[in-house]
Amino acid sequence: MSQPENTFPPKEIALLEMLSLVYEEMDIDAIEERFVNLTADIFGFDRVGLFFVKHRKGMLQGKLCRGFDAGTISSLQIPVTADNLLTRPLVTGFPVFKQEEAADPYILKMGLTNFALVPIVNKKRLSCWQILKCYKNECPAFGKRWLRCWLVPGTKCGDIPLDDYGQKEQVCRECEVYAQQDVDAIEGVMVVDNSVSGRPIDSEQVTLLSIVAHAVGGAINNAKVYSRTLRESIHDELTGLYNRRFFNERLLDEVERTRRYGGHFSLVICDIDLFKRVNDTHGHPIGDRVLMQVASVLQNGIRSSDMVCRYGGEEFAVLLLNSGKELACGLAEQLRNKIAATPMADLGGESITASFGVASFGEDSISFEGLLSKADQALYQAKTGGRNQVRTL
Repeated sequence: MSQPENTFPPKEIALLEMLSLVYEEMDIDAIEERFVNLTADIFGFDRVGLFFVKHRKGMLQGKLCRGFDAGTISSLQIPVTADNLLTRPLVTGFPVFKQEEAADPYILKMGLTNFALVPIVNKKRLSCWQILKCYKNECPAFGKRWLRCWLVPGTKCGDIPLDDYGQKEQVCRECEVYAQQDVDAIEGVMVVDNSVSGRPIDSEQVTLLSIVAHAVGGAINNAKVYSRTLRESIHDELTGLYNRRFFNERLLDEVERTRRYGGHFSLVICDIDLFKRVNDTHGHPIGDRVLMQVASVLQNGIRSSDMVCRYGGEEFAVLLLNSGKELACGLAEQLRNKIAATPMADLGGESITASFGVASFGEDSISFEGLLSKADQALYQAKTGGRNQVRTL
């Protein structure tokens, strides 16, 4: 039995592919790259550029492009104000159409004369007809759950047909729904340009892009949440270092890899000396800041191939790859010296010390549990032997 032919036109199939970004990707860079490429391929624009807003800095930063010269988009960083044409969609929520040369310096730098700017929204919102309880069935915005009315051509607010974007923006500015606009809900702006070919960019194209941009904005927001959740699951909340669970998984992997393929590595456990005295004398908030400063010293003191974690309380662990016992002890000694030489700002410039225990794969143990036990024993010897030293068995 033959398979039924696909009834969707090619353009609609391509749009469905773009919308699948919401469900298939959790990598922000992959979502953005596919969005740019599919927009250029489906709509046939001469050039496409993608900008994302840095909310804390109040800036719009260029990131990806297709068709523009290298660096044209990524070099742009634009203050978010309504005066800058490129950031206007962030403030107003409206797409921007322009078919003549604009005086905006950023637009001039990109050489845009026939273009549109589409806002990328990252949050779902109720539609205007739901908020206002409007049931004008003849309005193109009625029943549309993915867009606000000002993004849909031909909408009617009351008895006024809003076919012109300039007229629509004027009316919407006085609307209570429009007043709920939030710049934080805008992820960025897409620039689509036909300045080279001169082909017109019509409102239907921009509406379709706005629909997709809403979905992509949601996908990007989901990816950010996923990334943040993943980071929080493997990092210590206070110091930002890897946490014990993730470190143990990495150590176990290294044990298995070295057993199978050979090589060597070492485990270092570090404990801050007399840390209870810091908490008792200065309080736990100061103790937390000392932990953060020691974590920073350790993180900045290891090699790029190594890994440090907060193992618990005032204890840290370091995984030193391609390091036998002699090299590991030398690296641990460097870390010990750096901690001792670092004035602790929250202790009035007073320094603290730390003790280190070192165990090496092969020389001390070839098991996960054995390495932890040997490093812990060596640390105990360093603590009972006077502190502020590196020991190994």
